[in-house]
Amino acid sequence: MKALQFHSWRRSLAFWVVALTIAAAAAMACRRGVPVIDVGPKPLEVDGTISGTVRGPEGTSAVAGRTVAVVNVETGERQTVATSITGGFTFKVKPGRYRVELALQDGEKVVKQPGVIKVNKSDIDAHADFIIGASLHPRLRAPRSNDGLGSAIA
Repeated sequence: MKALQFHSWRRSLAFWVVALTIAAAAAMACRRGVPVIDVGPKPLEVDGTISGTVRGPEGTSAVAGRTVAVVNVETGERQTVATSITGGFTFKVKPGRYRVELALQDGEKVVKQPGVIKVNKSDIDAHADFIIGASLHPRLRAPRSNDGLGSAIA
């Protein structure tokens, strides 16, 4: 008889321990003062993309490894990237007006270039393509200190 009472008391104790543990967990989960929605500072979000390609004469061949820059017309903020092996480039930008620039090599000229691009919050991809060709008159090169000519005379 005492053994039966001991097992009954043990089961009752186990039941109450489990019930109190569940009640404590529920009370901690429902505590006040902790917001469900995080209203803290958020990381800055980029709202738009400007992408395009750089192609050779007649727009046929991709030009890889060229430096392309995007400049915010209002703020002057500048980003640069190099074109991929397919001649492509991509910039993540905030809303605003942008000018896209391409660094040319000696003897090249721009045949086709984009104008000023306006990027809105809803613009997922503003496209900017360049086509470069041979220049009839090569650009004059400014003297450099390492070309053996010495410093420039003003």
